[in-house]
Amino acid sequence: MHILIIFVVIVLILFIPIPLCFHFYVSKDRFYVKIYNINLLSNDGGLIKKFLNKKKPKEDKGKNIEKTIDDHKDDNDSSNKKVKFKETPFKKLYHNLAYNKFKPTLKFDSNISYSLGDSSKTAIAFGLLYNINPILLNIFSIIFKVKRYKNDFKPIFKDKILFELTLNSIITFNLAKIIYICFIIIKSFNKNRRWIPLFGDYYGW
Repeated sequence: MHILIIFVVIVLILFIPIPLCFHFYVSKDRFYVKIYNINLLSNDGGLIKKFLNKKKPKEDKGKNIEKTIDDHKDDNDSSNKKVKFKETPFKKLYHNLAYNKFKPTLKFDSNISYSLGDSSKTAIAFGLLYNINPILLNIFSIIFKVKRYKNDFKPIFKDKILFELTLNSIITFNLAKIIYICFIIIKSFNKNRRWIPLFGDYYGW
């Protein structure tokens, strides 16, 4: 009985959906980044800014000078060495993520109001900006299963430059999906990989 309860709890922890609500706003005079209603970063402050202010170390001029000298020596030494850059398998990573059947879901809503200070330029930019939507949707579809995608552009024909972005999105995931995606990423960069069938698809290990 206890084993069954533990098993049910583990399954719930792994597979219960977790919605993550993300809010982003930026304009000429104001910006904020929020998760749910928690202010992470804004022009007024936020948790990240408070955390960084607390973690500022006291400057030690002597140590900074020594570090600068050491860094300069390291740069000179490294410049005399030939570094071989290894080609990372991003193509394999793209394939594995794109064909992953267990993606987090995404609901994306964005509104952008803008003015370029000239009516003709604003109108031309409107047509160009709407061509971005298919590109963004394809990029999001690599990692997420997109349930809703709405990205509206509102041109404002005024003789001054204006910009306002409001973004609200909900990412729904569970721990099992996150673990699986991490597993895909690690295996995509593994040198000794071979092809094995996984859930009906083939992934390069």
